[in-house]
Amino acid sequence: MAFRPSLGAVLAGIGFVAVAGVFVAPGGTIDDPDTADASSGDHRLNLVAYAVPKPGFEKLIHGFRETDEGADTGFAESYGASGDQARKVARHMPTDLVNFSVEPDITRLVDSGQVREDWKDDVPGDESGVSVPFGSVVAFVTREGNPEGLESWDDLLEPGVEVISPNPASSGSAKWNLLAPYASWFFQALGDGDGADYSASDIENAHEESYEAAHEEALAKVTQLVGEHFTVRPKSGREATSAFEAGQGDVLLSYENEAIELDRTGGRIDYTVPDDTFRIENPVAVVDTSDDPDGDLAKATEFRDYLFTPEAEKLWASAGFRPTPDLFGNSTEVIDTLPDEEKNAFRETDTVYTIDQLAEAFTVLDPSLEGEDAWDIVDNVLFNRAEPGSGEDDGAITTIYKAV
Repeated sequence: MAFRPSLGAVLAGIGFVAVAGVFVAPGGTIDDPDTADASSGDHRLNLVAYAVPKPGFEKLIHGFRETDEGADTGFAESYGASGDQARKVARHMPTDLVNFSVEPDITRLVDSGQVREDWKDDVPGDESGVSVPFGSVVAFVTREGNPEGLESWDDLLEPGVEVISPNPASSGSAKWNLLAPYASWFFQALGDGDGADYSASDIENAHEESYEAAHEEALAKVTQLVGEHFTVRPKSGREATSAFEAGQGDVLLSYENEAIELDRTGGRIDYTVPDDTFRIENPVAVVDTSDDPDGDLAKATEFRDYLFTPEAEKLWASAGFRPTPDLFGNSTEVIDTLPDEEKNAFRETDTVYTIDQLAEAFTVLDPSLEGEDAWDIVDNVLFNRAEPGSGEDDGAITTIYKAV
């Protein structure tokens, strides 16, 4: 792509702080589904998910078992870093339903023949259109009282501020954490510094030269953020939270729902959603490798469908997640039905950028991307990890990580 070579100039102009090593907090995740059997039943579903939604699934599994369809269903659960989980499923770990942090981790299973190509289509009750029953927005978690006064992305670039975020090579949440500042800085630069008033439709009026400049400016700031302020890079969002709880860092980049969970469990923290953040979309898919389509495959489909019901939407919200109607409808219609204590845990949002909006920007300014899936566009431009000898380029942010 035309704008990738400009990264070299960005890297050359910025000094890096050496990172002595990668800290990985003690794991709180479950790697073997057989160790997390929720209950017995005539059917047994293996749920493989990324680390963060475990509190939500605890509510949803209980809710499903209270229905006629779920009364005879037992669950085994595995939670971990999204990319790692996807690789385990690709290696044929027993799995009936997956919930990953980012869509490309499900695409991996489409490519391996384990998930149907039409997995996003015609899911009953799905208002997202992309099989996303819940999600969140990127938030800042700080020490109690927010002693550093961290409220904006530029605040994170102040000297001495230490930021905790996982590594995008293994963690889907890390990608969201980086998409948020990249989009903020990119659209602000493209809109003459007034990103909040810069709409997606205005992208069509931008010239390639202005895009190149905005891309370089955003990458320069991401380089500074990663090289000078990401002093710890755990594998998953859950491990990043553990590192922050252990006293490392001034601010944790995380999902809003993770901040809510920390606050509810007595963490001495504050949290805020910056004025310009990013919509986090966490998809689910049925793994279609069963020889018994009327057995566990059908039951896994029933559970997936349950995740989009009005009852499930309230359970997602009560666990601190933004259910699909609120996430994609720019409303709080489900959240507003919660008791005040739960409702008030959610922060107001101002400008919320999306994968579709970022993909539109890349497509308008590089027509060769026309027709590709939105996540494929964004993932290839920013996060692609090229196989040695493939002739492909690494994504721009992956290049930054390799450099530091």
